[in-house]
Amino acid sequence: MSRLKQRFILVSDMHYTTDRTAAEFKVEYPGANVSAASGSAFGKTQAEKIKKIYEDILSENESAALDGVLVLGDLSIDDFDYRKLPFNYCQKFKAECMDILPCPTYAIPGNHDSYTNDEWTRIFGYGRQFAATFGDTVFILADTFAKVPANGASGSDHTMLDVEFLLSCLKKYKGKRIFLCAHYFEADKSFDTQAMQIIKDSPEIVCLFRGHTHINSITGLGEAFGEKKLIDIGGYGYCGRKIENRWDFNTFDFKWAWGYQVLEIYDNVIRTYHVKTADRYIATNGSFDTVKTVEDETEFLILK
Repeated sequence: MSRLKQRFILVSDMHYTTDRTAAEFKVEYPGANVSAASGSAFGKTQAEKIKKIYEDILSENESAALDGVLVLGDLSIDDFDYRKLPFNYCQKFKAECMDILPCPTYAIPGNHDSYTNDEWTRIFGYGRQFAATFGDTVFILADTFAKVPANGASGSDHTMLDVEFLLSCLKKYKGKRIFLCAHYFEADKSFDTQAMQIIKDSPEIVCLFRGHTHINSITGLGEAFGEKKLIDIGGYGYCGRKIENRWDFNTFDFKWAWGYQVLEIYDNVIRTYHVKTADRYIATNGSFDTVKTVEDETEFLILK
């Protein structure tokens, strides 16, 4: 393989929140509606999970320097302003992970980060959707949960890709290599026919990345999208099951094991792959150990 020019990590779905249960939290803050997914995360405190994410990214940077980190949403389970929490866990994640990483780091909101654009800008210094540029590489970071603030436990509602925003980015960054990212894309719910045609007709769009699903996979979007690939980047979230009419968010399944996506730009090829981390998960259904693995490796030729 030719010379490595740029290296990025894409990560998602850390779901930062309180270590206390909803009932415990309400004793001190009666107006709060804490998520049922609060509490320990597979044997770790919430802060310990955030520290692990930071250390995982730092380890990759020590292996080969990172040019940037892209966070694709659900930093928190704040569900602004439905939950009426006294703490801003988006801001805590920014302070405890993003701000101390040794490379530029950008985030877009997920459905649970349902802050208004003004609030998001106050926290991060940029709006809910924007483009992050690294020389000839551009990440279009689209907001597909724009119906804010939240009015329920699932956060903000899914919205279509903003075509005007996409077109403005493609015009501004003409001739660059572009990665189209969002917290979530769904082929039949995120794109109107114009958006599909734009993606198909734009050779500079290499592929699409999304979080939200908590798993890693690669999906071919077919001829309507110019055979572009949609890549699920996994995350540090949870999987859940219903037990006697209540949700248990501490059930473990190996396909939901924590991890992140690596993207590498070489002289003549683009390489991306998913890394599942080594860890011990202490779950409702037992204790599980994972080893570090690389999955879903794929390559794209760089267009001359």
